[in-house]
Amino acid sequence: MAYYGHVGGILYVDLSTGRIEKRRLDSRLAEKFIGGPGIGFRLLYDLLKPGVDPLSPENVMIFGAGPLLGLPLASASKCYMATKYAIPAAPDKAKYFVSASMSGGNAFALMMKKAGYDHIVITGQAPGPSYLKVTDKDVEICDAGDLWGKNIEETGKILRQRHRTARRNCGTAVIGRAGENLVRLAGIHVDDWHTAGRYAGAVMGSKNLKAIVTLGEGDIQMADKEGFLQLAETQRREIKCLPSYSVVAPAGTSKWGTIFRDTMIGAKACCDGIDACKSIHEIKEGQHKGELFGGIFFPEAREVITRLGVKDHWESYKLLGELNRLGLCELTVTRMMRFVTALYQRGIITKKDTGGLALEANLDTCLTLAEKVASREDIGAIMGEGWYTLARAFGVDPAADWENGAPIIKGVDLLVDNRVWPSLYQPASGFGPGVGLGPIVHAKTKHTHAATYWSHQEMSFAEVVKDFEKMGATETEKARVFTESRFNTGRLERFVDDAETVYNCLGICDTAVHWCYDATRDVPFLAQAYTLATGLPITPRELLRAGERVWNLERLLNAREGFDRWDDKIPDLYIQNTKIPLKAREGDRYLCDWFGQRLTKADMVRMLDDYYDERGWDIKTGLPTKGNLTELGLGEMMTVV
Repeated sequence: MAYYGHVGGILYVDLSTGRIEKRRLDSRLAEKFIGGPGIGFRLLYDLLKPGVDPLSPENVMIFGAGPLLGLPLASASKCYMATKYAIPAAPDKAKYFVSASMSGGNAFALMMKKAGYDHIVITGQAPGPSYLKVTDKDVEICDAGDLWGKNIEETGKILRQRHRTARRNCGTAVIGRAGENLVRLAGIHVDDWHTAGRYAGAVMGSKNLKAIVTLGEGDIQMADKEGFLQLAETQRREIKCLPSYSVVAPAGTSKWGTIFRDTMIGAKACCDGIDACKSIHEIKEGQHKGELFGGIFFPEAREVITRLGVKDHWESYKLLGELNRLGLCELTVTRMMRFVTALYQRGIITKKDTGGLALEANLDTCLTLAEKVASREDIGAIMGEGWYTLARAFGVDPAADWENGAPIIKGVDLLVDNRVWPSLYQPASGFGPGVGLGPIVHAKTKHTHAATYWSHQEMSFAEVVKDFEKMGATETEKARVFTESRFNTGRLERFVDDAETVYNCLGICDTAVHWCYDATRDVPFLAQAYTLATGLPITPRELLRAGERVWNLERLLNAREGFDRWDDKIPDLYIQNTKIPLKAREGDRYLCDWFGQRLTKADMVRMLDDYYDERGWDIKTGLPTKGNLTELGLGEMMTVV
């Protein structure tokens, strides 16, 4: 049979036995679960045995891409990686979540599809350091002895030089030394700068898999090529005419915005992207002059100065660049650095714990500490095991430390801390659906992008309604979410999640520079694009329903691992925030909803109740019901609940 959008192949690689097998993609699977992580989750449901250790050979890793990636559609640039993650998700027992990470780039995913594969399923453990080479001519498990110990940047450069052809450059997915050493904070990097798997680098390292290289010469077919190209070009012109459109991330006129522009030496858009939200910068002064830094939004570099006390943006660039090369999650590691430094100053941590290192707020200390984490040395070995291990080791809970801790859910510090978010991005966002409630209910505590990601001062209520109308929901559903001037946070978040799942499964970027008004983040539009690309007619409501099906499937995977409503925990620091009397301390910020009204714990519990109710889940357990699963066509999985 012919495949359109999809290329029709799933590659299975058992690193333990060396067995390599190509199977055809089941078209019924593609129709039911869209593609991308939707198919990945369905494969994991059959292949991943509940309760296995994430660092054991029995864990499964799946890399893949949706049906729109590789087609000439603006923002169709995301691939995924799905697995059981290595970070401990409970403070008192061994429990790990199953989820997916999305990554830009995307030479890696494009070359994978051109080689004939929509998904790559990896099991087992190689007997020694290895990398996987995937081309349209052959698939080979190669020796990586000469690459083991090298950083991500060096490894990617060597592999591209080794495998590129005169016509094509290859794509790469690589781990650094942190992943090799099974540091649970390690990540995977796609095409050097793009992270694909916060906390999954150790899983890849446990398989002795240093990298995956992809290279293909094949084509991705479209069912109605002329119609698709016309739709895509109309959309591209529409985006470029938007007042908000910018080729690179807008930096503003602040001091930091000026620094961002003056140090930028390159900004390359992702595969068929229409803008470059990440850029490459050069350190122009000081001891590290000439070194490059890239792959992170510039406000995060600014935050490091505040968080760690490094003296300027040059030092911030140096530290973040080194964390990237080591393959460490820069958000978690820099937050941990701040926390352990505070414990050292209090006398809770001593030089006996640090191997003689005095923990001070300066670049040299931070760089040394980063090396200790990546090498699992001294206190770095404790930090590398995650927040819960760190808390047990020193008897201090980072999730309850107002000044130096972090809001933590399922062992993960939130990408966006609602307490300090206003200090970075004015005006305040508030504890709205996407930025507040989204991380609590997400398996991997990921926030969801929507108009409600921003505050009422930056996005009008009318724009939130417009964003909802682009999700493909019905008028009846809209009436449950909105009144004349307000919305129900919990009920709205359900549709935000379903829509974002659609974007992920298709391969659509959710963080483009112009995302607030992006013509691509539009389920009715994507239903057209999907139909033209794949030849499978689908309505906007059916597409949104498929997103709902995939979201429920991910929930079921985690229900098998023992997760329920108890794990959708409201961060302790947010509860602490609600208990502090108004104006109790100068400079305090208080948790507010999207409309700027202060929240209580009861308000947030009510949001969760509404969320579960809108999904049709059991409010007490936070799990799908048998009736809910039957309606979604997941009846065969009812034994999980």
